[in-house]
Amino acid sequence: MRYPADRKQQTSQRILNAASTLFRSRGYDATGIDAVMASADLTAGAFYAHFPSKEDLLARSLESAFCESGTRWSRRLANLRGRDWVRKFASAYLSKAHRDNPELGCPMPALASEIGRIGGRSRAVFEKRLRGLIDMVGSEIGRDSPNQDEAIAAIALCVGGLMLARAVDDPKLSDKILSACRAAVVKESVSLP
Repeated sequence: MRYPADRKQQTSQRILNAASTLFRSRGYDATGIDAVMASADLTAGAFYAHFPSKEDLLARSLESAFCESGTRWSRRLANLRGRDWVRKFASAYLSKAHRDNPELGCPMPALASEIGRIGGRSRAVFEKRLRGLIDMVGSEIGRDSPNQDEAIAAIALCVGGLMLARAVDDPKLSDKILSACRAAVVKESVSLP
């Protein structure tokens, strides 16, 4: 039987999609190759025909997750600028929907602590994407002169706030964490044009 020329690429993409979802929902350490392959409807033995290691899969799935997430954010914020952009960004990032669906959300709050320990190519991908986010947020915070310090603070509030909101059992406390961090980001954006 002949397979389409791009079959291997399609299969690799299925594995990446499954890994991206599972890594964000369960974490890297708690997700084995068997689970990723089962989620992609493949046998575990086929993994090494597509990826040399689980660490390589993490780096590539991070890149995929950041691209997917970036596309959604671009659409959501397309017609906004300055203060309105920052407010919408904080409101959407620090939302109950984002908190409750880590498998679909930004990989930063889901994987930051593990990336810090793993290092390597995954850390390089993470850092590259974080720098891009800092530049993007900084250009909205300081329309005339991008402000990296305020952008870093806003991103840290968003990512850290989401991590904390996901880490507690008390729904009221979780909601309060989200709203307090949203308010802090918006308060910092008051002086924006």
